[in-house]
Amino acid sequence: MTIGGGQEPSTGADVAAALRFLERARAAGDSGRPSAALKWCEKALRRLPGAGPDEPQISNARCLVMITQAYQYSALGDVQRSLAILTEAEQADTGSLSAIWGARAMSLLRGGDSAGALTAFDRAINTAPADAPRVLSAALLNRGLLQMGAGHLLPAEKDTRAALEAAMAADDRWGMHMAAHNLGYLQFLAGDLPGALDSMEAAQRAVAEPPVGMPAMDRARVLLAAGLTREAADFSQLAIEDFDRNRALSELPDALVVAAETDLLRSDWKSALVKARRAKVLNRRRGNENAALLAELVELKATAVRRAGARNPLVRARSDARRAADLASSLVAHDLPGDAVSAQLVTADALLESDDLDAAQDAAASALSFGPNLPMGTRLHARLVAARIEMRLEKPTRAFAQIRRGLDELAEFQARFGSQDMQAGAAVHGAALARLGLRTAVAGGSPATILQWLERSRAVTTRLPAVHPPADQELAETLGQLRLATIDARAAAVAGLRDPGRERRVAELRRHVRTRSWTVSGSGTVHRPLALAAVRRLLAGDPSDPTVIALLHGEVEVHALVISAHRATHRRLADWPDVDARIRRAAADLDLLAAPRIPLPVMQVARRSLTEDLIQLDRALLAPILADVTGGPVVIAAVGPMATLPWGLLPSFVGRPVSVSSSVTAAMSSVGRPSRAYLRGVLAVSGPDVPGGADEAAAVAGMHAGAHLLVGAEATGEAVLGQMPQGGLLHIAAHGHHEPDSPLFSSVQLADGPLYGYDIAPSPALPDHVVLSSCDVGRSDDRPGGEPLGLAAALLRSGVSTVVAGISRISDEVAAAAMLVYHERLLAGDGPAVALAVAISGTADVPAPLTCFGAGS
Repeated sequence: MTIGGGQEPSTGADVAAALRFLERARAAGDSGRPSAALKWCEKALRRLPGAGPDEPQISNARCLVMITQAYQYSALGDVQRSLAILTEAEQADTGSLSAIWGARAMSLLRGGDSAGALTAFDRAINTAPADAPRVLSAALLNRGLLQMGAGHLLPAEKDTRAALEAAMAADDRWGMHMAAHNLGYLQFLAGDLPGALDSMEAAQRAVAEPPVGMPAMDRARVLLAAGLTREAADFSQLAIEDFDRNRALSELPDALVVAAETDLLRSDWKSALVKARRAKVLNRRRGNENAALLAELVELKATAVRRAGARNPLVRARSDARRAADLASSLVAHDLPGDAVSAQLVTADALLESDDLDAAQDAAASALSFGPNLPMGTRLHARLVAARIEMRLEKPTRAFAQIRRGLDELAEFQARFGSQDMQAGAAVHGAALARLGLRTAVAGGSPATILQWLERSRAVTTRLPAVHPPADQELAETLGQLRLATIDARAAAVAGLRDPGRERRVAELRRHVRTRSWTVSGSGTVHRPLALAAVRRLLAGDPSDPTVIALLHGEVEVHALVISAHRATHRRLADWPDVDARIRRAAADLDLLAAPRIPLPVMQVARRSLTEDLIQLDRALLAPILADVTGGPVVIAAVGPMATLPWGLLPSFVGRPVSVSSSVTAAMSSVGRPSRAYLRGVLAVSGPDVPGGADEAAAVAGMHAGAHLLVGAEATGEAVLGQMPQGGLLHIAAHGHHEPDSPLFSSVQLADGPLYGYDIAPSPALPDHVVLSSCDVGRSDDRPGGEPLGLAAALLRSGVSTVVAGISRISDEVAAAAMLVYHERLLAGDGPAVALAVAISGTADVPAPLTCFGAGS
């Protein structure tokens, strides 16, 4: 973020009025509104009379206005006009040389002349008067920006901290805000993404009316690096709209490039291509060739994705390879070596697709000598190119080594985050690498190799320690405010009086909760995935003789890896599109059957449809592997739709204990180790508007000695969080809501509003076993990298061992009946999976789509 500056002269009446206009111009410019700033500059200049030889204060005031005017013209992309105004200002008043050189430096920087800008910044700093700390602060801050762009982080930090001190000396709140924000951006460049977001959020909240565009663009960059593509898209769009609205043509192309990169990670190459091309044109129009080359690089990446569906991919690949190679040379010539690496990798990709292996090796050779300072996405792209080359050379061992190193680097990157959201989002950077490893392993058919790559490629967060964010009073208070605001907005909507103000308040509180959660750092610890031999040893130690069924699918086929103490087999099962369609139909039928007051003919049709889909899913997914399954409990390792399939309702598994985990490694953490969580305390809770919910909670509490009960007005979020039995069992009979757009906002409804996934993780006294007798909070949604997120997944990632929840809507009566049997079986000594199998098999007339997630023993 940049800032203009200048000295304050003594004032006469006209000068005083002009200076008031100048302050408004500066405020408009600081807020990212250069066009408005120029209008105030024109008013100031019109107010100033001509200056005689004895009226230096008028010349000085005119010079200050012209400096601000020049600064705003450069923000609009008119660098030549800006430089011309500064030359005129220098002739008019030599007492403001430092401010003039600072503005000239910014104009040169915006025009792409980094060397000239650095020289000008040096002169601005060296000539800054001792009594003008604002001028010094502006020059130091902007020179720090230039150093950041060149990758010189230590000099950049030194300049930015000095700028902060000068701004504090001048009592310049805008200067302090901008320096604090830029220090956050330096944290991002140094790899501390949570710290960067924390600093940027604090800087925004430190001023009454913070600017919009530049902070939004910088936060989009950080979120993009973290893999939070939806959030990065929101912030980049906010920046684009602000820059467009204020005609800030020097910053708009940068925001377009960030948005285009985000679109690429979201697989929207068409939108990426449009934005990158617009950014390239705007940069060339204002003479900034460096920025134009960076936009062209993103354009080429989008073109590479488009090439996959082209009619003549071979011809296009050769053409793209030549263009990418030329771009790499230009980037090197313009002192952009890190971006040249990306262009070389794009070149190598295109050459591989055009079957020119020798040239691809040459193109990749320099790129593969990358260092740790390159962005994670670029480092993983380099690993992918290296692996593809080794595959072409028929050296699979070396290819697997490249993929393994890349995914291990990704896991270490994810381990820096203390936010489940960010850990899950970062997986998108390794998606292509993971797919290549798993696809190659499946083609080989070895169960041991398939398991290794399944565990490395799927749900990488299961290799990280459970996320335990520190207690955060501010976050807790914001969640409390959000509960009240949500109830208020919903009540208004139900009454037919929707209030946009209330809804904006809810949206703002939700945004603050998410951004607050992103600022927590992780432990940095990564666990190794289990090998097949280790899994079989653990299974052999469990007297119940369990079987693990690990399911995986691509766009075409579904495969299963079946592991028991006795054997391990790999089977190709069915076509994925057919299976996916039946899973979706079954979920829709279950939702319909749970609805109240459904006409009998409609219910009969839904039952027939559900029965047929369950039979066909059983034939497709279980019949081919039943011979490999032991007579003991079954552990399903799956993510996405396969994880939320109603396994306990499939004909072959009715009455069979089944539990679901996101990975085999996660599933093995509790095999053969029954927890009996209810012995460490029980809390039973009922939410509002659940017929029989209070009776269900009271019955559960009455079954367990010493249990606590919260019903009616007492069942608040604060009460539940305060009374959760550490290591014990929490039973909530309440309506729930799964939110696919922001899964950690999935919730159960309590007396004072929703209790969110965000509420649970920071609790210092988590239960070990959670039962959610709710609608559909067992559902989860995958981030683009394949990481599951939802309320059940959030609880498991926070350290809860077992979560029993609905994967579709379930009628309150059926849930209550099943839950009473469930607790009876727990008290009889059954583990959660066995108890649930007995409970739901007793509701055959009306299905109970409940699933045991996590530990089933």
